[in-house]
Amino acid sequence: MAGDGKRGLPPHKTISDIERSRREAAVNYARASVGLEGFSLSEADEAHAQRFMTGEISLQEFVQPRADALALPKSSS
Repeated sequence: MAGDGKRGLPPHKTISDIERSRREAAVNYARASVGLEGFSLSEADEAHAQRFMTGEISLQEFVQPRADALALPKSSS
């Protein structure tokens, strides 16, 4: 593990302030669009969006379906 310096953690991706602003605007647009349909983002969705806005994940990773988002809610009956 010589040279990794972070004990196996992936290197932190950095994005420019312009790219961060662009991503934030895109997420805000998506929030508004979802809101117009009468829905809101879950806590998991918000955390995922935050990771995209800060550059931790790419657009491709952001739009990939997540296992927790695909799980159907349990029936209350």
